[in-house]
Amino acid sequence: MAGSAPVEFYGALGRIHSRDGGVDLRFYPFAFATESDARIVLIVRFEGAHFQTEELAGLLGDEVEATVFLDRAEVHSVFGGTTTILQASSVTAEWSAYDVEDLLQRVRQLQDEHDHLNRALAKSVTKNLKGLALVQELQRRAEIKAAASDDFKHRQASALAALERLLRHFEADD
Repeated sequence: MAGSAPVEFYGALGRIHSRDGGVDLRFYPFAFATESDARIVLIVRFEGAHFQTEELAGLLGDEVEATVFLDRAEVHSVFGGTTTILQASSVTAEWSAYDVEDLLQRVRQLQDEHDHLNRALAKSVTKNLKGLALVQELQRRAEIKAAASDDFKHRQASALAALERLLRHFEADD
């Protein structure tokens, strides 16, 4: 921290690390940087912390605004509407690159998102296949009815045209 100017940050509280004599908090921006030398992680180090890390457990992963001073940090939960004041004998803030745990955490997050999207895709494909089968059955029934007489053929023409459009929709590769 240069001088006594407070350091401000808007993002998410990602990790809390207790160590002998202090506590480290890691704050992450919302956009993940892919540059290997990006120093976008804010590490706030508390020496002689006057708080328990359990007080912060509810803020992990939350959208927060943090302001870091020489003797305290104020962490405001944007959606929770609460402000937690963390006091210590001394507080320092530094900008850092991602560490190995940050990257592993990001990989796990992306894997979870991939799994979620894969399940959603499978569910959507199943629904589309059921919709396709329903349209094919309705089309089959409309064709049988249309074949019964010229009157029914005329009445079923618009229904068959609509079912044909639905069929093309379900079978299209776009």
